[in-house]
Amino acid sequence: MRSVIPMIFSCATTNSASTAYCLFGRRLPFSRRHIDVIAVNLSQRSNERLDDTPAPPPSNKDWFVDGREAARQLKMDLGIVSKDEGNASLDSESKGGEDANKFAISDAILESGRAAAREFLSDMNANESETYGVGDKSTEIVTIENEATQPLESYSNGDLDTKSEESIQSPPDDQYSEDYFNMPSRKSHCMTICFVPPCAATKAWEKLMAVRKECKDPGFFRWPPHANILYPFLEPVYNNDGEDSKGDQRAKFRNEIAVHLSRAAKECQPFNVTIDSFGTFGGKHRGVLWAYPQSNYGQDGVSEKYDEEPLVALQSMLEQQFPMCKDQRKNGVFHPHMTISHYSNNDDALTAKIEVESKWEPVSFHVPEIYLLERKGDDGQFKIAATIPLGAGSVVELHDPPLPFLAMPSVEEKWVCDERMAMKDRRKMGNVRRKRGERSIGKNQHEERVDNKS
Repeated sequence: MRSVIPMIFSCATTNSASTAYCLFGRRLPFSRRHIDVIAVNLSQRSNERLDDTPAPPPSNKDWFVDGREAARQLKMDLGIVSKDEGNASLDSESKGGEDANKFAISDAILESGRAAAREFLSDMNANESETYGVGDKSTEIVTIENEATQPLESYSNGDLDTKSEESIQSPPDDQYSEDYFNMPSRKSHCMTICFVPPCAATKAWEKLMAVRKECKDPGFFRWPPHANILYPFLEPVYNNDGEDSKGDQRAKFRNEIAVHLSRAAKECQPFNVTIDSFGTFGGKHRGVLWAYPQSNYGQDGVSEKYDEEPLVALQSMLEQQFPMCKDQRKNGVFHPHMTISHYSNNDDALTAKIEVESKWEPVSFHVPEIYLLERKGDDGQFKIAATIPLGAGSVVELHDPPLPFLAMPSVEEKWVCDERMAMKDRRKMGNVRRKRGERSIGKNQHEERVDNKS
């Protein structure tokens, strides 16, 4: 694959080949990473020739001939035809003059070049994929180098340390409406809308906290047993030049958040949850064990009105109110899961899954409300910033300061801190591997470009 990329770079530094590249590019899907690599290389190669290659006079430009020549050159560079065959086709076109055969040959050349480019880009895109598993099926994240190159948000899990914040969020112009939350904000990993077993579900709390402790969960102190619904969630962007104080702006922001949370919550009735199966996801350098919170409306006939599980439907309703918070959907689908623990690889997570399932007894409980949680910094514990009742007449209750969950530990024990630091170290190593992979790709591309020139 890498040997083909510099060929395109070498031929794309001319105006002719750039024209052909645009012809076959037509919104073909490939990764953001490949776009960046191609853009940088094209820019560098184009700048190298900018000074010594004068632009042709516009009046003398024959774009049809120019594009045809670019496609012919691309075919020869990609090895689709030999140079003799390519030159022979050029000779036959020049002899044909105005014959219709001229246009048939040139169309065939252009189409063949486009087909080669489509196949090349398709191969690039096929190298990146993600699958997701439930129950006995595990998830394997695959990228060009390894799963460590996967963006942080793609793991759909809230137990990672991060200080990163997204840029200022706002709905698209065609969605700007009072039906959507549209105050100045940015996404933060210190905020989440999530499902947590209610305090009254003491048996569920005891079992979930016990299995997390047994599996040495690095997030044991910071996170309650939970399933993220919208994460990362929003925090305000303050206007320092405005008339309102920071405190007033924060109050307005929280009140507006509460309005939109209520709109979504009132459309979803309270439901039941049963935890009776587990799954894993990860790869060679990361593994996560999680529990599946299967939700339903019980035996009152309400479930017959809906095609989706209540927790899945609730996520969709909340996302409609906050359209900038789509991170929990993978390939357009929301998979609710409750993290049990983290491991150095998915094989270790699978081993833990077998052990946990051998002793686990299903537990069920009623869910009348969900929560907006907030933490202070990476080391802080998530606490209840708002209680969000489900069903008709839902009125969000804001808590300032946020309230702790009574069953959560009040201090972080040493083993929890050690596990959290070990997880941080694994994440740093993943970043190092990713950067090394990117440098290796860049080095190989440079060497191949030098070989092509010599």
